[in-house]
Parts: sequence; structure tokens; C-alpha cells
Amino acid sequence: MVLEGMISIGILARRSGVQAETIRYYESEGLLPKPERTAGGYRLYGASDIERLSFIRQARELGFKVDSVRRLLSLADRKVDTCEEVRALATAHLGEVRTKLADLRRMERVLSDLIGSCEGRTVPECLLLEALAAPGTKVGDANARAARPDPVEKRTVRRSSRLRRRSR
Repeated sequence: MVLEGMISIGILARRSGVQAETIRYYESEGLLPKPERTAGGYRLYGASDIERLSFIRQARELGFKVDSVRRLLSLADRKVDTCEEVRALATAHLGEVRTKLADLRRMERVLSDLIGSCEGRTVPECLLLEALAAPGTKVGDANARAARPDPVEKRTVRRSSRLRRRSR
């Protein structure tokens, strides 16, 4: 029995841009209501499911976690008079995004410094590999950097050691 205006999960996936497996996951998480079923057990969805799934997809694209999406949906479903709770959720999420961005900028600086210290010499002399393998230090940690010799100084020491060995 096919109900008028209802669509299959495949059509819902195409219209919403969300894969069928993800749609089933959202159903299991309670973000989407359990759909109507045909006599053969196939899922059937309506227009409200397309709208709800679009809401979920866009919230997830903004990086909201499933629990936050659930809370946003709950607020949208209740049609609350004020968007204070929505704003609080979004503000908290923005703080998380800014923290991640700061972490990514730090990672970029550290990687850039490490790559800059690489002279393309042989692996045993690779400062980048040494920095990654240094026990007890955290790459990018200012204190760890201060405890490690300057890459230029380290190269100078190595070169002078090699020169002394060669001249013997």
C-alpha cells in the first residue's frame, strides 16, 4: 500500500542530499520519526521529513553534534516564543568552533616550522622526524621548544662534528 505524496528512502536521499544509511542512523537516534511502511516493509516519507532532514543536514554541516541537533529540533518542534535557548546553544557551539580554529592555527604554525627546519638531507639527520620522535615532549609546546636546541644551532653542531671527524 503506497500512500499518496509519500516517497521512498532513495528519493528522500536524493532530494535531501543525505545518504540512505545516514537517514536510517538519524531515525535510530530519534532525530527523524519512524516512517510509515509499505506492506513489503519499505520506508515511506513525507514532505515534513524532507524539511526535517534538511534542517539536520545543515546543522550537522555547521558542526553541531547529534545531541545539539536533537535539542535544536526539540526547540523547533515546541515553537518556543523566544530563541534564547537556541542562541545559547549556537553561542556555545561557536566557542567550540573558535577553540578548534585556534588549535588548527597552532598546528599549522608548528607544521610550518617543522617543514621549514627540514633541509632535505638524509633521514637520520631529519629534524622534522626528530621533533616528532622526541620523548616526553609535545610538538608545538612552547616549553618543549625552549628545552630543545634551536634547529640552526643543532645543524651547526652536527656540521662541526662531521668536519672534525673528516679532518682526522
